[in-house]
Amino acid sequence: MPKSIRVRRAPVLALLGVALAAGLGLVLGSGNGTQAAAASCSVSAHAQATATPRSLSTAVALTARCEDGGALSVTLPGGASSEVAVEPGVQQLALVGDAYLCAGDPPLLRVESTPPLDHAEWVPLQGLGALPACDLLLKAGITELRWPGPPQRISEAFAPLASLAAANQEQRTGLQPPRAALVSTRIESGLVPGLAVWTADPFSQWHWRGWGEDVPTMLGDLSMLEPGRSYLIVSQVERAWTFPTPDLPPSIFERAQVVSLYGYPGVPVMGALGAHSPDRAAEEVAGWAAQYDRLNGERDVIPAFHLITAVAQRNPQPDGSYLGRLDEAGVSAYVEAARRHGLLLFLDVQVGWSDPLAEVRLLAPFLAEPFVHLALDPEFATASLGVAPGVLIGSLEAAQVNAVQAYLASLVRAGGLPPKILVLHQFLDSMLRDPGAYSDVPEVELTIDMDGFGFDQDKLTKYDIYARRPSSEHAAIKLFFDWDAPLLTPARLQQLQYPPDLVIYQ
Repeated sequence: MPKSIRVRRAPVLALLGVALAAGLGLVLGSGNGTQAAAASCSVSAHAQATATPRSLSTAVALTARCEDGGALSVTLPGGASSEVAVEPGVQQLALVGDAYLCAGDPPLLRVESTPPLDHAEWVPLQGLGALPACDLLLKAGITELRWPGPPQRISEAFAPLASLAAANQEQRTGLQPPRAALVSTRIESGLVPGLAVWTADPFSQWHWRGWGEDVPTMLGDLSMLEPGRSYLIVSQVERAWTFPTPDLPPSIFERAQVVSLYGYPGVPVMGALGAHSPDRAAEEVAGWAAQYDRLNGERDVIPAFHLITAVAQRNPQPDGSYLGRLDEAGVSAYVEAARRHGLLLFLDVQVGWSDPLAEVRLLAPFLAEPFVHLALDPEFATASLGVAPGVLIGSLEAAQVNAVQAYLASLVRAGGLPPKILVLHQFLDSMLRDPGAYSDVPEVELTIDMDGFGFDQDKLTKYDIYARRPSSEHAAIKLFFDWDAPLLTPARLQQLQYPPDLVIYQ
Protein backbone atom coordinates (compact mmCIF):
# COMPACT_ATOMS: atom_id res chain seq x y z
CA MET A 1 0.00 0.00 0.00
CA PRO A 2 1.44 3.40 -0.90
CA LYS A 3 2.65 5.44 2.06
CA SER A 4 2.12 9.16 2.31
CA ILE A 5 4.84 11.78 2.52
CA ARG A 6 4.90 13.80 5.73
CA VAL A 7 6.08 17.36 5.23
CA ARG A 8 7.54 19.86 7.66
CA ARG A 9 6.03 23.31 7.37
CA ALA A 10 7.88 26.50 8.17
CA PRO A 11 6.41 29.85 9.31
CA VAL A 12 4.53 31.76 6.63
CA LEU A 13 5.99 34.69 4.69
CA ALA A 14 3.08 37.09 4.60
CA LEU A 15 4.19 39.51 1.86
CA LEU A 16 4.59 37.29 -1.20
CA GLY A 17 2.64 39.66 -3.46
CA VAL A 18 4.72 42.67 -2.41
CA ALA A 19 7.94 40.71 -2.83
CA LEU A 20 6.98 39.61 -6.33
CA ALA A 21 6.05 43.12 -7.34
CA ALA A 22 9.31 44.51 -6.03
CA GLY A 23 11.42 41.67 -7.42
CA LEU A 24 12.92 41.00 -3.99
CA GLY A 25 14.67 37.76 -3.05
CA LEU A 26 13.57 36.34 0.31
CA VAL A 27 15.43 33.86 2.45
CA LEU A 28 13.09 31.03 3.48
CA GLY A 29 13.63 28.92 6.56
CA SER A 30 12.27 27.63 9.81
CA GLY A 31 13.56 27.78 13.32
CA ASN A 32 13.62 24.87 15.73
CA GLY A 33 14.58 25.82 19.25
CA THR A 34 15.25 23.63 22.26
CA GLN A 35 13.47 23.65 25.55
CA ALA A 36 14.99 25.73 28.31
CA ALA A 37 14.46 24.63 31.88
CA ALA A 38 12.58 27.60 33.23
CA ALA A 39 9.84 27.83 35.82
CA SER A 40 9.00 31.53 35.39
CA CYS A 41 5.80 30.81 33.41
CA SER A 42 3.12 28.14 33.43
CA VAL A 43 1.55 27.70 29.98
CA SER A 44 -1.11 25.44 28.45
CA ALA A 45 -2.92 25.45 25.09
CA HIS A 46 -6.41 24.26 24.17
CA ALA A 47 -8.33 23.87 20.92
CA GLN A 48 -11.38 26.12 20.66
CA ALA A 49 -14.55 26.03 18.59
CA THR A 50 -13.78 27.69 15.27
CA ALA A 51 -15.84 30.67 14.18
CA THR A 52 -15.90 29.40 10.58
CA PRO A 53 -17.91 26.15 10.58
CA ARG A 54 -16.32 24.68 7.44
CA SER A 55 -12.76 25.67 8.29
CA LEU A 56 -10.03 23.03 8.46
CA SER A 57 -8.03 25.08 10.98
CA THR A 58 -8.14 24.81 14.76
CA ALA A 59 -8.58 27.97 16.82
CA VAL A 60 -6.14 27.97 19.75
CA ALA A 61 -6.47 29.56 23.19
CA LEU A 62 -3.43 29.97 25.45
CA THR A 63 -3.62 30.00 29.24
CA ALA A 64 -0.53 31.57 30.80
CA ARG A 65 0.67 32.72 34.18
CA CYS A 66 4.08 34.37 34.63
CA GLU A 67 5.13 35.41 38.09
CA ASP A 68 7.07 38.40 36.79
CA GLY A 69 4.76 39.25 33.87
CA GLY A 70 6.06 40.00 30.42
CA ALA A 71 5.38 39.05 26.81
CA LEU A 72 5.14 35.57 25.30
CA SER A 73 5.72 34.86 21.61
CA VAL A 74 3.59 31.96 20.33
CA THR A 75 4.26 30.06 17.09
CA LEU A 76 1.36 27.88 15.95
CA PRO A 77 1.76 24.65 13.94
CA GLY A 78 1.34 25.49 10.29
CA GLY A 79 0.16 28.97 11.23
CA ALA A 80 1.29 32.44 12.17
CA SER A 81 3.01 33.81 15.25
CA SER A 82 1.43 36.10 17.83
CA GLU A 83 2.33 37.75 21.12
CA VAL A 84 0.53 37.61 24.44
CA ALA A 85 1.11 40.21 27.17
CA VAL A 86 0.93 38.67 30.65
CA GLU A 87 0.45 40.69 33.83
CA PRO A 88 2.58 39.69 36.84
CA GLY A 89 1.09 36.78 38.79
CA VAL A 90 -2.22 36.84 36.90
CA GLN A 91 -3.52 33.85 34.96
CA GLN A 92 -4.68 35.02 31.55
CA LEU A 93 -6.56 33.43 28.67
CA ALA A 94 -5.93 34.64 25.12
CA LEU A 95 -6.91 33.49 21.64
CA VAL A 96 -3.62 33.27 19.74
CA GLY A 97 -4.73 32.27 16.23
CA ASP A 98 -5.40 29.22 14.08
CA ALA A 99 -3.34 26.03 13.92
CA TYR A 100 -3.23 23.93 10.74
CA LEU A 101 -2.70 20.25 11.49
CA CYS A 102 -3.10 16.99 9.63
CA ALA A 103 -3.73 13.76 11.53
CA GLY A 104 -0.31 12.61 12.76
CA ASP A 105 1.32 16.04 12.89
CA PRO A 106 2.96 16.88 16.24
CA PRO A 107 0.32 19.00 18.05
CA LEU A 108 2.90 21.35 19.59
CA LEU A 109 3.12 25.13 19.96
CA ARG A 110 6.38 26.97 20.50
CA VAL A 111 6.16 29.47 23.36
CA GLU A 112 9.06 31.82 24.12
CA SER A 113 9.35 34.87 26.30
CA THR A 114 11.02 38.17 25.60
CA PRO A 115 13.70 39.44 28.04
CA PRO A 116 13.99 39.74 30.97
CA LEU A 117 12.05 36.47 31.28
CA ASP A 118 13.82 33.25 30.35
CA HIS A 119 11.15 30.83 29.24
CA ALA A 120 10.99 28.60 26.16
CA GLU A 121 9.07 25.38 25.70
CA TRP A 122 7.05 23.21 23.35
CA VAL A 123 3.45 23.18 24.60
CA PRO A 124 1.06 20.35 23.60
CA LEU A 125 -2.24 21.45 22.07
CA GLN A 126 -4.98 19.76 24.08
CA GLY A 127 -8.62 19.06 23.22
CA LEU A 128 -8.16 18.45 19.50
CA GLY A 129 -11.08 16.94 17.62
CA ALA A 130 -10.94 14.99 14.36
CA LEU A 131 -8.09 16.11 12.10
CA PRO A 132 -7.95 15.66 8.31
CA ALA A 133 -5.98 12.70 6.98
CA CYS A 134 -3.42 14.53 4.87
CA ASP A 135 0.25 15.34 4.40
CA LEU A 136 -0.22 19.10 4.18
CA LEU A 137 -3.07 21.36 5.25
CA LEU A 138 -3.13 24.32 2.87
CA LYS A 139 -4.57 27.59 4.09
CA ALA A 140 -6.58 29.96 1.95
CA GLY A 141 -3.63 32.20 1.18
CA ILE A 142 0.03 31.26 1.62
CA THR A 143 1.40 28.10 3.21
CA GLU A 144 5.14 27.54 3.37
CA LEU A 145 6.70 24.07 3.39
CA ARG A 146 10.17 22.63 3.29
CA TRP A 147 10.14 19.62 0.95
CA PRO A 148 11.62 16.53 2.71
CA GLY A 149 12.37 14.53 -0.44
CA PRO A 150 12.80 12.54 -2.52
CA PRO A 151 12.83 14.83 -5.59
CA GLN A 152 9.42 14.88 -7.25
CA ARG A 153 7.81 16.61 -10.21
CA ILE A 154 5.37 19.28 -9.07
CA SER A 155 2.88 18.09 -11.67
CA GLU A 156 2.88 14.69 -9.90
CA ALA A 157 2.90 16.00 -6.33
CA PHE A 158 0.10 18.46 -7.12
CA ALA A 159 -1.76 16.34 -9.64
CA PRO A 160 -4.79 18.07 -11.17
CA LEU A 161 -7.23 16.24 -8.94
CA ALA A 162 -7.86 18.71 -6.13
CA SER A 163 -9.46 17.58 -2.90
CA LEU A 164 -11.08 19.98 -0.49
CA ALA A 165 -12.17 18.38 2.77
CA ALA A 166 -15.27 20.02 4.20
CA ALA A 167 -15.02 20.13 7.98
CA ASN A 168 -17.50 21.77 10.33
CA GLN A 169 -17.85 22.75 13.95
CA GLU A 170 -18.97 19.29 15.04
CA GLN A 171 -16.08 17.60 13.27
CA ARG A 172 -13.49 19.80 14.88
CA THR A 173 -14.80 19.21 18.41
CA GLY A 174 -15.55 15.52 17.86
CA LEU A 175 -19.22 15.91 18.80
CA GLN A 176 -20.36 14.12 15.66
CA PRO A 177 -18.68 11.56 13.37
CA PRO A 178 -16.44 13.25 10.77
CA ARG A 179 -18.13 14.15 7.51
CA ALA A 180 -16.21 15.07 4.37
CA ALA A 181 -17.08 16.27 0.91
CA LEU A 182 -14.64 15.73 -1.92
CA VAL A 183 -14.54 18.43 -4.56
CA SER A 184 -12.71 17.12 -7.62
CA THR A 185 -11.72 19.12 -10.66
CA ARG A 186 -9.54 18.38 -13.65
CA ILE A 187 -8.39 20.83 -16.27
CA GLU A 188 -6.61 20.20 -19.54
CA SER A 189 -3.49 22.17 -18.63
CA GLY A 190 -2.62 19.75 -15.83
CA LEU A 191 -2.78 22.52 -13.21
CA VAL A 192 -4.83 22.58 -10.02
CA PRO A 193 -7.55 25.25 -10.03
CA GLY A 194 -6.75 28.05 -7.63
CA LEU A 195 -3.29 26.76 -6.67
CA ALA A 196 0.26 27.91 -7.43
CA VAL A 197 3.72 26.93 -6.15
CA TRP A 198 6.55 29.45 -5.79
CA THR A 199 10.18 29.32 -4.69
CA ALA A 200 12.78 32.05 -4.25
CA ASP A 201 15.65 31.88 -6.75
CA PRO A 202 18.43 34.50 -6.40
CA PHE A 203 19.88 33.42 -9.78
CA SER A 204 16.67 34.14 -11.65
CA GLN A 205 16.18 37.55 -13.26
CA TRP A 206 12.97 37.98 -11.27
CA HIS A 207 14.20 36.24 -8.08
CA TRP A 208 11.18 33.91 -8.15
CA ARG A 209 10.11 30.83 -10.09
CA GLY A 210 6.61 29.40 -10.13
CA TRP A 211 4.21 26.70 -11.27
CA GLY A 212 0.44 26.75 -11.43
CA GLU A 213 -2.55 28.88 -12.26
CA ASP A 214 -2.00 32.58 -12.91
CA VAL A 215 1.82 32.21 -12.90
CA PRO A 216 3.27 34.50 -15.60
CA THR A 217 5.00 32.66 -18.44
CA MET A 218 8.32 34.40 -17.76
CA LEU A 219 8.32 32.97 -14.20
CA GLY A 220 6.67 29.62 -14.90
CA ASP A 221 9.70 27.35 -15.34
CA LEU A 222 9.50 25.67 -11.90
CA SER A 223 9.04 21.92 -12.37
CA MET A 224 10.61 19.99 -9.44
CA LEU A 225 10.26 19.78 -5.67
CA GLU A 226 13.80 19.37 -4.35
CA PRO A 227 14.79 17.98 -0.91
CA GLY A 228 15.49 20.68 1.69
CA ARG A 229 14.15 23.53 -0.45
CA SER A 230 11.36 25.83 0.74
CA TYR A 231 8.26 26.55 -1.30
CA LEU A 232 5.29 28.87 -0.95
CA ILE A 233 1.95 27.26 -1.81
CA VAL A 234 -0.69 29.84 -2.74
CA SER A 235 -4.24 28.47 -2.63
CA GLN A 236 -7.60 30.15 -3.04
CA VAL A 237 -9.24 27.69 -0.65
CA GLU A 238 -8.27 25.48 2.28
CA ARG A 239 -7.23 22.04 1.08
CA ALA A 240 -6.19 18.84 2.84
CA TRP A 241 -3.51 17.49 0.49
CA THR A 242 -1.86 14.06 0.24
CA PHE A 243 1.24 13.49 -1.89
CA PRO A 244 1.87 10.24 -3.79
CA THR A 245 5.00 8.35 -2.85
CA PRO A 246 6.38 4.83 -3.39
CA ASP A 247 6.12 2.06 -0.83
CA LEU A 248 8.66 2.08 1.99
CA PRO A 249 11.16 -0.77 2.24
CA PRO A 250 9.86 -3.59 4.48
CA SER A 251 10.36 -3.52 8.23
CA ILE A 252 13.46 -5.26 9.56
CA PHE A 253 11.16 -7.18 11.90
CA GLU A 254 9.28 -8.74 9.00
CA ARG A 255 12.26 -10.98 8.30
CA ALA A 256 14.26 -11.02 11.52
CA GLN A 257 14.48 -10.78 15.26
CA VAL A 258 17.06 -8.38 16.70
CA VAL A 259 19.33 -9.24 19.65
CA SER A 260 21.34 -6.36 21.13
CA LEU A 261 23.97 -5.63 23.79
CA TYR A 262 23.28 -2.54 25.94
CA GLY A 263 25.62 -0.14 27.70
CA TYR A 264 28.02 2.80 27.76
CA PRO A 265 31.68 2.63 26.65
CA GLY A 266 34.09 1.64 29.40
CA VAL A 267 31.45 1.45 32.17
CA PRO A 268 30.46 -2.22 32.67
CA VAL A 269 28.10 -1.40 35.55
CA MET A 270 25.82 0.37 33.04
CA GLY A 271 25.58 -2.68 30.80
CA ALA A 272 27.49 -5.46 29.12
CA LEU A 273 28.36 -3.36 26.07
CA GLY A 274 30.72 -1.28 28.23
CA ALA A 275 32.73 -4.33 29.28
CA HIS A 276 34.18 -4.80 25.78
CA SER A 277 35.78 -2.92 22.92
CA PRO A 278 33.39 -2.34 19.99
CA ASP A 279 34.88 -5.24 17.99
CA ARG A 280 34.84 -7.61 20.97
CA ALA A 281 31.26 -6.56 21.79
CA ALA A 282 30.28 -7.43 18.20
CA GLU A 283 31.60 -10.96 18.73
CA GLU A 284 29.79 -11.24 22.07
CA VAL A 285 26.38 -10.20 20.74
CA ALA A 286 26.81 -12.36 17.64
CA GLY A 287 27.11 -15.35 19.96
CA TRP A 288 23.81 -14.53 21.66
CA ALA A 289 22.13 -13.92 18.32
CA ALA A 290 23.25 -17.35 17.10
CA GLN A 291 21.40 -19.00 19.99
CA TYR A 292 18.15 -17.38 18.88
CA ASP A 293 18.83 -18.20 15.25
CA ARG A 294 18.97 -21.91 16.08
CA LEU A 295 15.49 -21.71 17.63
CA ASN A 296 13.38 -19.48 15.38
CA GLY A 297 13.02 -21.50 12.18
CA GLU A 298 13.18 -19.56 8.92
CA ARG A 299 13.27 -16.15 10.59
CA ASP A 300 16.69 -14.47 10.61
CA VAL A 301 18.38 -12.89 13.63
CA ILE A 302 20.34 -9.63 13.41
CA PRO A 303 22.79 -8.71 16.21
CA ALA A 304 22.96 -5.09 17.39
CA PHE A 305 24.63 -2.59 19.68
CA HIS A 306 22.45 -0.58 22.06
CA LEU A 307 24.61 2.42 22.91
CA ILE A 308 23.71 5.02 25.55
CA THR A 309 24.63 8.37 24.00
CA ALA A 310 23.09 10.76 26.57
CA VAL A 311 23.49 9.72 30.22
CA ALA A 312 21.31 11.19 32.98
CA GLN A 313 23.23 13.10 35.70
CA ARG A 314 22.40 14.11 39.27
CA ASN A 315 23.63 17.66 38.54
CA PRO A 316 22.05 19.99 35.97
CA GLN A 317 25.10 20.61 33.71
CA PRO A 318 25.74 24.10 32.21
CA ASP A 319 22.80 23.81 29.79
CA GLY A 320 20.37 22.65 32.48
CA SER A 321 19.79 19.31 30.74
CA TYR A 322 21.06 16.93 33.47
CA LEU A 323 22.74 15.01 30.63
CA GLY A 324 26.28 13.94 29.86
CA ARG A 325 26.59 13.31 26.13
CA LEU A 326 28.94 10.86 24.44
CA ASP A 327 31.09 12.84 22.03
CA GLU A 328 31.04 12.45 18.25
CA ALA A 329 34.16 10.30 18.17
CA GLY A 330 32.70 7.95 20.78
CA VAL A 331 29.48 7.43 18.81
CA SER A 332 31.35 7.13 15.52
CA ALA A 333 33.46 4.26 16.88
CA TYR A 334 30.31 2.17 17.32
CA VAL A 335 28.81 3.31 14.01
CA GLU A 336 31.89 2.08 12.18
CA ALA A 337 32.09 -1.14 14.19
CA ALA A 338 28.42 -1.84 13.40
CA ARG A 339 29.16 -1.19 9.73
CA ARG A 340 32.15 -3.56 9.73
CA HIS A 341 30.30 -6.39 11.42
CA GLY A 342 26.90 -5.97 9.74
CA LEU A 343 25.13 -4.99 12.98
CA LEU A 344 22.30 -2.61 13.77
CA LEU A 345 22.99 0.25 16.18
CA PHE A 346 20.48 1.77 18.61
CA LEU A 347 21.33 5.22 20.03
CA ASP A 348 19.78 5.56 23.49
CA VAL A 349 18.84 8.94 25.00
CA GLN A 350 18.06 9.14 28.72
CA VAL A 351 16.39 12.58 28.18
CA GLY A 352 16.98 14.17 31.63
CA TRP A 353 15.53 17.70 31.62
CA SER A 354 16.11 18.20 27.93
CA ASP A 355 13.61 18.22 25.07
CA PRO A 356 13.64 14.72 23.48
CA LEU A 357 13.33 16.17 19.99
CA ALA A 358 16.30 18.49 20.56
CA GLU A 359 18.43 15.55 21.71
CA VAL A 360 17.44 13.45 18.70
CA ARG A 361 18.35 16.29 16.35
CA LEU A 362 21.90 16.17 17.75
CA LEU A 363 22.10 12.57 16.50
CA ALA A 364 20.90 13.35 12.96
CA PRO A 365 24.27 12.67 11.23
CA PHE A 366 24.33 9.16 12.70
CA LEU A 367 20.61 8.49 12.15
CA ALA A 368 21.20 9.19 8.45
CA GLU A 369 22.78 5.71 8.31
CA PRO A 370 20.27 3.01 7.30
CA PHE A 371 21.36 0.67 10.11
CA VAL A 372 21.17 3.23 12.96
CA HIS A 373 18.00 3.47 15.09
CA LEU A 374 16.83 5.24 18.25
CA ALA A 375 15.72 4.60 21.84
CA LEU A 376 14.27 6.98 24.44
CA ASP A 377 14.36 6.26 28.17
CA PRO A 378 11.53 8.00 30.10
CA GLU A 379 12.87 6.75 33.44
CA PHE A 380 15.21 9.75 33.59
CA ALA A 381 12.90 12.37 32.01
CA THR A 382 12.08 14.18 35.25
CA ALA A 383 11.72 17.85 34.24
CA SER A 384 7.95 17.75 34.85
CA LEU A 385 8.58 16.47 38.38
CA GLY A 386 11.11 19.19 39.20
CA VAL A 387 13.67 16.69 40.55
CA ALA A 388 17.00 15.41 39.29
CA PRO A 389 17.04 12.15 37.31
CA GLY A 390 17.25 9.11 39.56
CA VAL A 391 15.32 10.69 42.44
CA LEU A 392 11.92 9.74 40.98
CA ILE A 393 10.87 7.77 37.90
CA GLY A 394 10.22 10.13 34.99
CA SER A 395 7.86 10.02 32.04
CA LEU A 396 7.33 11.03 28.41
CA GLU A 397 4.15 12.61 27.03
CA ALA A 398 2.51 11.35 23.85
CA ALA A 399 3.17 14.73 22.20
CA GLN A 400 6.91 14.33 22.83
CA VAL A 401 6.94 10.84 21.33
CA ASN A 402 4.93 12.00 18.32
CA ALA A 403 7.31 14.89 17.70
CA VAL A 404 10.26 12.49 17.63
CA GLN A 405 8.36 10.11 15.34
CA ALA A 406 7.63 12.95 12.91
CA TYR A 407 11.30 13.95 12.88
CA LEU A 408 12.48 10.37 12.27
CA ALA A 409 9.96 10.10 9.45
CA SER A 410 11.43 13.21 7.82
CA LEU A 411 14.91 11.63 7.95
CA VAL A 412 13.58 8.44 6.38
CA ARG A 413 11.92 10.31 3.53
CA ALA A 414 14.80 12.70 2.88
CA GLY A 415 17.41 9.93 2.83
CA GLY A 416 15.38 7.18 1.16
CA LEU A 417 16.02 5.05 4.27
CA PRO A 418 14.26 1.93 5.58
CA PRO A 419 11.84 2.61 8.46
CA LYS A 420 13.47 3.70 11.71
CA ILE A 421 12.92 1.66 14.87
CA LEU A 422 12.01 3.81 17.89
CA VAL A 423 12.38 1.92 21.19
CA LEU A 424 10.62 3.27 24.29
CA HIS A 425 11.65 1.74 27.64
CA GLN A 426 8.92 1.05 30.22
CA PHE A 427 8.44 -0.79 33.51
CA LEU A 428 5.76 1.41 35.16
CA ASP A 429 2.41 2.67 33.83
CA SER A 430 3.39 6.27 34.54
CA MET A 431 6.50 6.23 32.34
CA LEU A 432 4.60 6.54 29.03
CA ARG A 433 1.70 8.99 29.26
CA ASP A 434 -1.35 8.33 27.08
CA PRO A 435 0.24 5.78 24.68
CA GLY A 436 -3.14 5.47 22.96
CA ALA A 437 -2.47 8.94 21.48
CA TYR A 438 0.70 7.88 19.64
CA SER A 439 0.61 8.71 15.93
CA ASP A 440 0.67 5.88 13.43
CA VAL A 441 3.75 6.86 11.42
CA PRO A 442 4.55 4.48 8.53
CA GLU A 443 8.23 5.45 8.53
CA VAL A 444 8.70 4.55 12.23
CA GLU A 445 8.51 1.12 13.90
CA LEU A 446 7.35 2.00 17.42
CA THR A 447 8.65 -0.66 19.81
CA ILE A 448 8.04 -0.74 23.58
CA ASP A 449 10.65 -2.53 25.66
CA MET A 450 9.68 -4.14 28.97
CA ASP A 451 12.65 -2.74 30.85
CA GLY A 452 12.19 -4.06 34.40
CA PHE A 453 14.38 -6.61 36.16
CA GLY A 454 13.35 -9.30 38.66
CA PHE A 455 11.65 -12.68 38.73
CA ASP A 456 11.11 -14.34 35.37
CA GLN A 457 7.31 -14.73 35.63
CA ASP A 458 6.89 -11.11 36.77
CA LYS A 459 8.92 -9.98 33.77
CA LEU A 460 6.79 -11.98 31.36
CA THR A 461 3.57 -10.62 32.90
CA LYS A 462 4.78 -7.05 32.39
CA TYR A 463 6.02 -7.98 28.93
CA ASP A 464 2.42 -8.78 28.00
CA ILE A 465 1.14 -5.58 29.65
CA TYR A 466 3.63 -3.10 28.18
CA ALA A 467 5.51 -4.53 25.19
CA ARG A 468 2.44 -6.13 23.64
CA ARG A 469 -0.01 -3.28 24.21
CA PRO A 470 -1.83 -1.96 21.09
CA SER A 471 0.37 1.15 20.93
CA SER A 472 3.49 -1.02 20.53
CA GLU A 473 3.92 -2.11 16.93
CA HIS A 474 6.67 -4.52 17.96
CA ALA A 475 7.50 -6.09 21.31
CA ALA A 476 10.85 -5.94 23.09
CA ILE A 477 12.24 -7.17 26.40
CA LYS A 478 15.41 -6.30 28.29
CA LEU A 479 17.32 -9.03 30.16
CA PHE A 480 19.69 -8.19 33.04
CA PHE A 481 22.66 -10.51 33.48
CA ASP A 482 23.15 -9.58 37.15
CA TRP A 483 19.65 -8.67 38.37
CA ASP A 484 17.16 -11.08 36.80
CA ALA A 485 16.20 -14.15 38.82
CA PRO A 486 16.69 -16.28 36.85
CA LEU A 487 17.84 -14.92 33.47
CA LEU A 488 15.25 -15.88 30.86
CA THR A 489 16.80 -18.21 28.30
CA PRO A 490 16.48 -17.87 24.52
CA ALA A 491 14.52 -21.14 24.52
CA ARG A 492 12.01 -19.80 27.09
CA LEU A 493 11.44 -16.60 25.12
CA GLN A 494 11.08 -18.42 21.81
CA GLN A 495 8.45 -20.73 23.36
CA LEU A 496 6.18 -17.77 24.12
CA GLN A 497 3.04 -17.43 22.03
CA TYR A 498 4.40 -14.06 20.91
CA PRO A 499 8.22 -14.06 21.12
CA PRO A 500 9.84 -10.62 21.31
CA ASP A 501 11.00 -8.97 18.09
CA LEU A 502 13.82 -7.28 20.00
CA VAL A 503 15.84 -8.72 22.92
CA ILE A 504 18.20 -6.36 24.78
CA TYR A 505 20.91 -7.73 27.07
CA GLN A 506 22.18 -5.38 29.80
